Order: sequence, then C-alpha cells, then structure tokens
Amino acid sequence: MTRATLSALALAAAMAAGCAAPGSAPERTVPAAGATALLRLPPASLQRELKLQQHITVEFTVLGRTERRELLALLEADAAHTRLAAVGGGQVLARLDWDGTTLQVSRAPWAPAELQPERILSDLQLTLWPAAAVRAALPAGWSFDATPTLRQLRQGSETVAEIRYPDVVTTLFVQHRDGYRLTIRNLPAEANVNAGGSA
Repeated sequence: MTRATLSALALAAAMAAGCAAPGSAPERTVPAAGATALLRLPPASLQRELKLQQHITVEFTVLGRTERRELLALLEADAAHTRLAAVGGGQVLARLDWDGTTLQVSRAPWAPAELQPERILSDLQLTLWPAAAVRAALPAGWSFDATPTLRQLRQGSETVAEIRYPDVVTTLFVQHRDGYRLTIRNLPAEANVNAGGSA
C-alpha cells in the first residue's frame, strides 16, 4: 500500500497525541517534523451528546490515478466516553472507546493491519468538536481557524487540513500533507449498516 493509502485510514508517522481527563488542560506533545498532529480530545469537551452513523469515502492518488475506499463510522459521544466503530463490508473492523484517560481499541482478526481507529477519531474530532477545544489541544506552532462553513488546521504557514461543510449532512475533509480526501455523509439514524450493534 502507498503512504497515501495508509495515511487515509491509519496513523502514518504521527505523534503520540496528548491525553487529558475531563476538566483538565490537554497535554501538549510536540510531533515529529512533518507529522500531523492527532487529537484525543476529552469527551466532555464536545459539550453535547452525539450518536451518528457516517458513510466515509476515502480518496487518494496512486500513480496518477484516483483510488477510493469506503467505510462506515458509528460514533457515540457523551461527557464520559467517545466510542467509535469502523465498519467495512458489513462487518465491524475495529472499535474504539476513549474516556479521556484510557484508549481501548479492539480489532477484528480480519481487519487490515494498517487500520488505525485513532486516526479516524482524530479526523472526526477535527470536524465535530468545538474549535476552542481543538485549539487547546494543539502543540506549539499549530493553529486552527474555524467559521461555520470552513475549518483549517495549520502548522506555521502550511495548511495541513481543510474541512468544508457544503450542506447539513456532508463534510468534505482534505488532508493536504498526507494526501487524502474524506467525504463524510451523516446517515439517517434508522439506516441499516449491518454493524452488529452500536458503537
């Protein structure tokens, strides 16, 4: 697999993100040069409850040709926990449970070794969490600008990631540094994703 493929679904040369209990200041960890900061924001920093089923299309370029992969993300978040299930081919590939202190990940034996739910969680937090919470968790030298229709993650003057919201159910996420694009669509709550349960 190419680096772009791995980056789209995995942690590729990224920092160990800081962990913080709800109510405490996020720990700041300096990423390696060229690495993209990953978020592990405290669940309470969301300041609301979420229960989402999202269809995610990943696009990346291989030898000048655009490749696509699809998966489903089942996200449940409240003040105590952020839970995420990654679903592919009608089967749960991996589950993640983050309580602000401990990150628990379980993987199906058939899940690709490169699949890293931590990376998916970080990208979802960039799109859904309050901008102030994102800014507070970033290492020195990083910045995060946000309007109702656009979010931009920067390291110095470089735009690392851009998030656009063209309508109420669609999020367009472009990771410039790692070379991938996510189209995230919220599904109706009653959508059948054959996930074998909630996140």
